[in-house]
Amino acid sequence: MPRLVIHGPGEAPRVFELLEGRALTIGRAQTNDIVLLDTSVSRRHAALNPLAAGGWRITDLGSSNGIQINGTVMREIDLKNEDEVSVGGYTLRYEEPGDRVIVTPVGAGLPEGVSQVLKLTPSSAGALGIPTPAGAPLVPVPASSVTRSSASAAPPGARENSQERIRALERENQLLKLVYRVGRALGELATVEDVVERVLEMVLEIEGVERGYAMLLDEKGGFQPAVIRYRRHHDSASAPQMILSQSIIRRVMEGGAPVLVQDARADARFSASESMVLSGMQSAMCAPLKSGQRSFGIFYVDNLSKRGMFAPEDLDVFAVIAAQAGLAIDHVLAKREVAQQIIRLNALERFLSPPIARKITAEAANLRLGGDNQKVTVLFADIRGFTPMAEAMRPEEVVGVLNEYFGYMADLLFKHEGTLDKFLGDGLMCLFGAPFSRDDDAARAVRTAIDMQVQVAELNRDLKRPPLHIGIGINTGPVVAGYIGAPRRLDYTAIGDNVNIASRLTSLAQPDQILASASTFAEIEGKFSARRLEPVKVRGRTERIEVYEIPWHEFLPGE
Repeated sequence: MPRLVIHGPGEAPRVFELLEGRALTIGRAQTNDIVLLDTSVSRRHAALNPLAAGGWRITDLGSSNGIQINGTVMREIDLKNEDEVSVGGYTLRYEEPGDRVIVTPVGAGLPEGVSQVLKLTPSSAGALGIPTPAGAPLVPVPASSVTRSSASAAPPGARENSQERIRALERENQLLKLVYRVGRALGELATVEDVVERVLEMVLEIEGVERGYAMLLDEKGGFQPAVIRYRRHHDSASAPQMILSQSIIRRVMEGGAPVLVQDARADARFSASESMVLSGMQSAMCAPLKSGQRSFGIFYVDNLSKRGMFAPEDLDVFAVIAAQAGLAIDHVLAKREVAQQIIRLNALERFLSPPIARKITAEAANLRLGGDNQKVTVLFADIRGFTPMAEAMRPEEVVGVLNEYFGYMADLLFKHEGTLDKFLGDGLMCLFGAPFSRDDDAARAVRTAIDMQVQVAELNRDLKRPPLHIGIGINTGPVVAGYIGAPRRLDYTAIGDNVNIASRLTSLAQPDQILASASTFAEIEGKFSARRLEPVKVRGRTERIEVYEIPWHEFLPGE
């Protein structure tokens, strides 16, 4: 039956019997069928697959150091008797022993289908407590014949190998615990700075890490000032200047995959990197900070004094931590964006109806902000005779009346999906058609004006105070509408001659009167009744303009 005889550095030879019909994996991780504990071996290094016609095929699983068959690097080959396979620092000799007799007790803790084979010689038989007369042939011995006492008599190399495996398991356990702790810690952080600080603090716990380094991308695609942390605080004063190899940065950022440097000076990938030499780094790991297709920067750790401090499984854990940090940064930025949207939404709702405000927030990327020429219907409303009335009232009463009045007016405006541009003392300015234009902008403006007059009339019936009377002016035409102001104080508004005409009409309107320009009347003709008045002279215009009065009393309840 075929078998592998495994020779490793400082280890006693091991023999594994290859059972038909079951594929095996070889690597450093404990999840493999054949575990080779050395940093030169990748976590999943190679696979052994049985052939239908008999025999075995070995395949490289994309390992860092590859595999060699009888000294030649190969990716895959069908094994022949006495072939020697080099896997990192190990040599695996493939044997097809035929009918030669060997002792094959099942090794404790081995995967199902894999038997450990002990080559029995007179000396090793005696060590196992199995009596073998001199010159007698070797015979199969049941597994039960190997007693617990024989294990204690194992050669020193075997005991050392067991201790190495225990140490490796302890290290992997510590790394897994670290990944778990990082995952829990990052979920509680609220800023990108907190994420970077916490992760740097925790990756310094990885055995061999002397310093950690984080670089975040700025809005222009460059790097922000780096954050550097040392395992021991006093190292920061004596450590050489932090020089991160551009070769590593480029490889990680462009490739999007982590990089392991076990020996900086011997690594052919970075042999031409002057910054690598200047940095004094011996061993290093670098991984991208990203979430999906979004890249936020890189994480880097190194050791300045020793080569080979980090193994492939260390890189696996470091890459997982970097990925967790990338997700945490993405989550923090998403929460920040939501918070900013809420602020923008609250600001928009000061002058827009809530549905329109939500629509603008949701479609912000499609809005053209900053001032656009567009057709708008402008409505001004102003309380007539409010100044003398306010002089006879206490200040708090004046504020109360205005707040109540503006509350009703804003509700009516938002009901008809208008935009509240601004409050003007005891008046207000409204827009229909900005930021979103509709075919019925003028009609909605007129309907809002009618409802405003009806609402004020209703308030005057119920309240025990001097009655309010408002004049309203409406005009339709092109204006410049958008966010106008200073960077720290922007207001959405409209400016232009057509805004001025609406304001002038409001000044001409009598108490309880709605005046509309000819351009507005052209938009609402057939939808609302209107009475043409004599052309009027308005300030800023040499020619008189046509004006129409919109009757509204017919809309009063009971009329």
